[in-house]
Amino acid sequence: MLTVIWGALAARRAHALAVLLLAVLASAAAAAAPSYVAAAGQALARYEMSTAEPNELRIRLAEGAEYPGLPADPTHTVFTTTVKRLTPAGFDVVLGAQSGGVAAGRAGEVTTSLFFRAGVCERVAVTGACPRANSRGQLPEVMVSTHTAALLGVAVGDRFTFAEVPVRVTGIYRPLEVTDPFWLGGEFIRPAAGGSAGTSIPGSAQDAIFTAEAAPLPDDDVILHRSMADLYVTETLLDSRSMPELRAEVMRMQRDGNREGFGAGTTVTSLFDRIERQRGQLADGVTLGAGLLVLLCWLVLFVAVGSAADQRRPEQGLLLLRGVQRRRLWALAIGEHAVPALVAIPLGCLGGVAAATLLAAHTLPARADVTLDANVVAFAAIGAAGALAAVLLAQARMLSAPVVDLLRRVPARVRGWRATIGDVVAVSIAAAAVVQLRTGGSPSGLALVAPVAGALAAAVLLARVAMLAGAAVGAALLARGRTAVGLALVQVARQPRFRPLIALLTVAVAMLAFTAAMNEVASAAYGDRAVVEVGAPRVVEVDAPSRSHLLTAVRKADPEGRYAMAAVVTRTLPDGGTPVLAVDSARLATVAVPHPSYGVSFADIARAIRPAPPGEPVLLRGRLLTVVMSATFDAEAFGGNQVQLAVTVSSANGTRVVAARPDIRPGRDEYVVQVPECVAQCRLVKVEVVTQVLWRDLTVHFEELRSGDDGADTVVLTGTQFADLKRWRSAATTGASEISATGGASPALALQKGEGSPGATGFSVADSPFPLPVYLTGSEGTPLGGAHAYEGVDGSPTTARIAGVADGLPQLGRAGLIADLEYADRLAVSGQSGTKEVWLAATAPADVLDRLRAQGLAIVGERTITGVRQDFDRQAPALALRFNLFAALAGVLIGAAGLIAMAAAEQRSRVAMLVALRRQGLPPRAVRGGYGLPVAVAAVSGGLVTLVIWLLTRSGQRLFGDGRSPVPIPEWPDIGRLLVFVVPTVTLFTLTAVVLGRVVAASVRRRSSR
Repeated sequence: MLTVIWGALAARRAHALAVLLLAVLASAAAAAAPSYVAAAGQALARYEMSTAEPNELRIRLAEGAEYPGLPADPTHTVFTTTVKRLTPAGFDVVLGAQSGGVAAGRAGEVTTSLFFRAGVCERVAVTGACPRANSRGQLPEVMVSTHTAALLGVAVGDRFTFAEVPVRVTGIYRPLEVTDPFWLGGEFIRPAAGGSAGTSIPGSAQDAIFTAEAAPLPDDDVILHRSMADLYVTETLLDSRSMPELRAEVMRMQRDGNREGFGAGTTVTSLFDRIERQRGQLADGVTLGAGLLVLLCWLVLFVAVGSAADQRRPEQGLLLLRGVQRRRLWALAIGEHAVPALVAIPLGCLGGVAAATLLAAHTLPARADVTLDANVVAFAAIGAAGALAAVLLAQARMLSAPVVDLLRRVPARVRGWRATIGDVVAVSIAAAAVVQLRTGGSPSGLALVAPVAGALAAAVLLARVAMLAGAAVGAALLARGRTAVGLALVQVARQPRFRPLIALLTVAVAMLAFTAAMNEVASAAYGDRAVVEVGAPRVVEVDAPSRSHLLTAVRKADPEGRYAMAAVVTRTLPDGGTPVLAVDSARLATVAVPHPSYGVSFADIARAIRPAPPGEPVLLRGRLLTVVMSATFDAEAFGGNQVQLAVTVSSANGTRVVAARPDIRPGRDEYVVQVPECVAQCRLVKVEVVTQVLWRDLTVHFEELRSGDDGADTVVLTGTQFADLKRWRSAATTGASEISATGGASPALALQKGEGSPGATGFSVADSPFPLPVYLTGSEGTPLGGAHAYEGVDGSPTTARIAGVADGLPQLGRAGLIADLEYADRLAVSGQSGTKEVWLAATAPADVLDRLRAQGLAIVGERTITGVRQDFDRQAPALALRFNLFAALAGVLIGAAGLIAMAAAEQRSRVAMLVALRRQGLPPRAVRGGYGLPVAVAAVSGGLVTLVIWLLTRSGQRLFGDGRSPVPIPEWPDIGRLLVFVVPTVTLFTLTAVVLGRVVAASVRRRSSR
């Protein structure tokens, strides 16, 4: 039998080569998926490492006890030996030691830390030199940052003291890359605090001071140090170990470290969780493209081998007539095609790795190595085995057919259950996949390939309809004398092998259209989400002492309001409250980027949340605030309990409540409040009278308010102004109280507290509308004009009036409210809440950050719409979509190869038939290949199939790694961009059919002329 198989391969070399090439294609398609997934998994891990928080990249082991002396190299200590024993292979270990204390120089002092840290000199630019080990009797050498040196007033060669230990400065350093995980965020290079003019050099006066190995001090007990080790996650570690293994190692290390008395703290497991989730999403997403490629390759083999087998039917019939057993024919068929399938495995591995390498080089967000491993070989073997199964399935009909059917030139039609079993199986699998996909949750199992299964099921059904319709239409056209088209339709309809070809081309067209549409929708969704999540072309997170300082600083940096806007945002609250976005509303429409998902214009929002205030703010300037007032109450009834005056003022440094001295006494008197923050300027927020007990009624008349310094007071409020009740708002928190105006010769504001209502009561300046007007998203459920409870920008509970309802808001998406920052700040009475930001338009000048620093804002970080958009492109769903688009494009070429393979297999019989018809009078224009019909049917049915699978499976496709989006995902792709992919595909198939038809026509002409 082996000799017969070898003879069959030699005799049908062209067929064997075609099977080999198609099997290699199937094997390579199967091998490309695990190769790409492994490489992309590496890239995702490296990208996650580059964007992770510093504490997510290392595990710290620190000694529990402190030891006398300056920080020293712990390399040769028991601590280091224990650390090495506890550390798994693959971690980078950075040893160090730390002492806390106060550094004092001739110009000032600062509380900071002194460190020994291995490798610091390689990561800084130094003016002078790095510290070196000193001998006994020499001053220890240290290296300070630019900011620390400026505060201490020292230069290279100068001395200062740290924890009362004299040290000498040998170098002034500046970090080369402050985002290097080596610096652990703000642990060594401390971020500058807001309120003072900053520089572009990162850090502050609290930056770490570094030293080298120091000799013992005369009195080591004056300073203590603690050894520590930072264990950094490396790329090699992530590439070589699975996430569950790494998680288990970290837990073991923390447990053993705690047993040794080391504080082992880290959040590295959160990094492992993200990498594991991203890799899982990538593998699931790539399944669709890999399934498509392998399915198309198997279909091509089925079509090509089936066509070739049909040409050998008479040969098989004669063999059976001569007594050859069918099992020998099966053995010959298996052996003849098993050899190409086995040879295809190594070739497919190489081809799959090459394809994955090419794709990885153009799609991955970081460098990754594409390797040949056991998974690649296994998948290649599966692809080759499937190819062999497709070959045998294509020949099964011929090898099991009766002899009389084998001797027919045209195969008999399959009837009964055999004719529909394939359709039933395909539809059943597709239905199960779609149902599983639409049940919700993360797609898995059949749901991962639901679009491919649905496309195949719809394609085989439409191919059957097309064959039946082609036969009926062809017969009618022949009856009317339309020979050319009618003959082509009849020929196609009578050949069963054209049906899988139509299904193949339909699936290729539909899946390319579907994946292109999904990529188009994903691209639009990424852009939409980036616009909404960022809010403006560029958003800079800053540190400022107060909201007032933030507003003033931004307005000074951009006086005309052309490109900068102050904002405070509270995105998440522990009790699930309403997220809040407070903005400088006059600049909102200029700086923020509009989006249709908001359902309202920024101009409308600004008008609604910034109405005219009921009164002007009360501005104070001076160190002292004097309140003239008259109090009426029975002092004896209070039994010595205090009655105090408390004034709340807001300045650039924040909001503060200050009590007056002395306590309030019956009668008219002046009460002085010391407010040093008002030297430049501050704003009066609230005036309160605080009582511990209240046995009788209490009435206080406020007659005058002065502000200034000793001997230079300025009247801020007169009695008449106090009596203007439109300027004030009751600020009672407990009990019964009221404010009223008194007229006559001594106008004043009267504050009355009823008996039995102790606590604080008073009045606030009505310089902001209350309740605060806001725009609320519809998902919160409060109607227009209603009252909505929320936490204000100071974190205290308050109520807003709904001035408008939006579908969505910048940064908050479909849940939250937007308010005017200045009004919200005027209503605030306590601390600071939320993140302070500066939103910048695209027209912001290049030096805008320096302008903000000059106004005392410390730059913490920044985001851009472009950067966030690119981040989405680097996540697992985006990478999977690119692979699937690559697979769909390759599927188009596979479809064209199937058309060519089928034409090559049947060319001899088709030419013979057309030559006979030509000699019987068939006109030359009717001599065509008949390959245009499958292309035309595939173009139409491909569009229908695309629509069907889009409606059924679109909602189940994962576009984002976190599975959510603050804006609705587009329901339909841009048709124009979709046609960019579809039109060339149909054109390619059409040109292939035309060329094949011309080849057939040319062969017919040559043979007819003989």
